[in-house]
Amino acid sequence: MMGKEFAFASPATCSAAAFGLLLLGSTTAGADDMPRQGDFRITYTSTVLAAPKPVTIGENRVASASIAMMTAVNESGGKLLHNMAGRCTSAPTIDNGAKTLENHGYCDYVDADGDHVFEKWDYPLQPFAAVNEGTGQWIGGTGKFAGLSGTMTIRSRRLNTLTDGAVQVVGEKLGSYSFTGTVASAKPD
Repeated sequence: MMGKEFAFASPATCSAAAFGLLLLGSTTAGADDMPRQGDFRITYTSTVLAAPKPVTIGENRVASASIAMMTAVNESGGKLLHNMAGRCTSAPTIDNGAKTLENHGYCDYVDADGDHVFEKWDYPLQPFAAVNEGTGQWIGGTGKFAGLSGTMTIRSRRLNTLTDGAVQVVGEKLGSYSFTGTVASAKPD
């Protein structure tokens, strides 16, 4: 393995970057400005730093399980999943002979106030492609996100990574949401 060189930024650059991150992190969704229902377009990234070795489950077939670190930004101007970090489980099954995959999992996103959003997602059996498509559902939340439900289409693209053993994905979630039950903190329509 070749040696790697690391370049360190100056203290002024680090301070400016830290200040910028603080400003981004301070814009959380307030309960009083979250509509009870709406549409969304969310861009996300997913990173698994060290993908586990898959388990062989047949000729040309493998299965795996991992947990990815996530970030999400709501591109539609809404508060749902805007500037939130999360973690997602992933349980892919890949058939290299048939050139197909399927994948299923759950996510937990959290905002700066400590309120959570819970998601279930599925990529049904499909051929390998540059962009894969699945579906998802909001299955609840805590705090300002209590009573959250909704559905979405998810599109994802695996990226070439510069880190050996890592898996990086970028994608988009498109759909609608609503708050069910009594959600006193949600703004009426």
